[in-house]
Amino acid sequence: MRRPWVLAAWPLVGWLLLAPAGAGWRDLPVPPEAERLNRTADHAASAATAVRLYAQSLKLAPRNGPALYGLGRALLDQDRPAEALKVFRRLAVSFPGEPEILEALAAAIARQPDLRRADVAEGRALADRAAQLQPDRPEAWHGLSVLCHLDGDYAAGAEAARRAVELDARNPSDPETTALYQQQEIACTDALSVFSPLD
Repeated sequence: MRRPWVLAAWPLVGWLLLAPAGAGWRDLPVPPEAERLNRTADHAASAATAVRLYAQSLKLAPRNGPALYGLGRALLDQDRPAEALKVFRRLAVSFPGEPEILEALAAAIARQPDLRRADVAEGRALADRAAQLQPDRPEAWHGLSVLCHLDGDYAAGAEAARRAVELDARNPSDPETTALYQQQEIACTDALSVFSPLD
């Protein structure tokens, strides 16, 4: 006689076996209940609620890309960058080289407390790759600017920040995000003027 938990596992196994080869992190099929939880979490009223719903979804489908990505972002919104980084690293193992995941990894690294030089170098490399793969995405250039600034390369940081501001001006984000991009450009420009050698 089959055990109940074995019977319960078969739908999940079926979903994974039916996944198309080369499916991206957004495209991997998940059970309907996990998909419903993802949609609800995407529109949750708070980051705490989103974290709880994405966690429930992941219990149903552990390689559930949208739930992992959403969970990482919600953890960043809760100012829990160390946990977010673990989630994004887990996602990157299943879907290496995906630009939005590279961008998310870089953002999580940039927000780690007590960053070491090696961490900054890793984050900058990830952010640079994300920006090259998504040249029209202002978020990617903003992330690169932040990592360049942390790396002490204020000229590269200012250039990336200008690119983010220019792209955002073509298709404006919400006012808070636009202000964030502009503040980053000012911060890099100010640092460049302070730390550049005199002519």
